[in-house]
Amino acid sequence: METRFIKPKIDKYIQLYSKFAKNEGTTYDKVLEVVILNGGTGYSTSSPPIITFSPHPPGSSNIQATAIANVSVANGPISSITITNPGSGYTTAPTITLLPDNGGGVLKAYINVKKRRVFEWDLENAIEINENALIQVVDRAYINTSTNSVYTMRLLDISTQSVINTADNWGIPNQPSFNQGKVIDIGYGIRTIPNDIKLEIQPQTINKIVISLDEGISENNGINGDIEFFISLKIVEKEPSVIEYGSMNNINTRQL
Repeated sequence: METRFIKPKIDKYIQLYSKFAKNEGTTYDKVLEVVILNGGTGYSTSSPPIITFSPHPPGSSNIQATAIANVSVANGPISSITITNPGSGYTTAPTITLLPDNGGGVLKAYINVKKRRVFEWDLENAIEINENALIQVVDRAYINTSTNSVYTMRLLDISTQSVINTADNWGIPNQPSFNQGKVIDIGYGIRTIPNDIKLEIQPQTINKIVISLDEGISENNGINGDIEFFISLKIVEKEPSVIEYGSMNNINTRQL
């Protein structure tokens, strides 16, 4: 019987800084609020003015927002706005048209647009995984983060096996899927507990790392502000194995 020892595996570390990443996008989102800057005058309580939002480009599958104006005093100003459909696909606030526009009524729309932060790094030296391995965040630091927001990192475009795999099921046309990928880190900007999330990696050659960053755990929130971060990833390959050959100790005779 002969024994061949496989050489021991060496842990691999990858240091990544968000400012050196390649890609970043913006969410498509909905109208959150309409603020009355000037309610105008002379509106009817039974026939309030009609509110129209600027349309999306022709051929777009996004949804145009709708709202109604409320007039509480006869022949008075617009008292409040009720959003009946927040729409989808907005990257900038739409303009608002009032018909009739009595007394120069002015409304302003606010939309809940936050940045979709997706970061991609090409590795200078590719990492070859010959056997299954584990990858985890062993250190990270955020810049310009909120002290009371939870941030979630998801690993994209890499072959992993993990039960922590959620997908965006909003079903809104053209809505980027924040929750794709495998959760690799969750926590506040200043970490209070160690990260213990480990993902199993299948054998492969890793040429790039792609990570999305979201503000929140399960919701499709995006990121409010120009947040930057540094992370250190650790890859631990499977323990060295011993292969014995020259005997039949690795054969199940019941299968013969």
